[in-house]
Amino acid sequence: YKQWSLLKNNFKAVFLGIFAGTLSSIGSILLLGLLFHLPNEHISTLLPKSITTAIGMGISEETGGYVTLTVAAIVLTGILGSILADLVFRIFPIHHPIAKGLALGTSAHAIGTAKALELGEVEGAMSSLAIVVAGILTVILVPIVNNVAFG
Repeated sequence: YKQWSLLKNNFKAVFLGIFAGTLSSIGSILLLGLLFHLPNEHISTLLPKSITTAIGMGISEETGGYVTLTVAAIVLTGILGSILADLVFRIFPIHHPIAKGLALGTSAHAIGTAKALELGEVEGAMSSLAIVVAGILTVILVPIVNNVAFG
């Protein structure tokens, strides 16, 4: 609630950033999976890799993925996102706290949010928001993408 005015002033950019991050996560998994001729079940297993485990398990099960491997992919994504965050922020000079928080929450979910909270209050608030919105978007988009891609 402390960051409410910041969110209101940046509403459009925040939600477009989360949407772009979610879409690029789903799109990159789908395109790389198709490019490398992965079976549909493997792609479905990896599509929900950038959201919380509880939501990802449900999506994986619903779309025909392997739930246990989805959990491993989610945990690995969170750990790597958290470990590599500082390096990525230096390589692509990302200094704005809103951008850092949105990037961590959208891509590295709960583990990324823990990292964002270490960086600061704004980063933590934006990462928390990104987790929720990215989760909702992923729940909506993955079944649609899965049905369009695999029938």
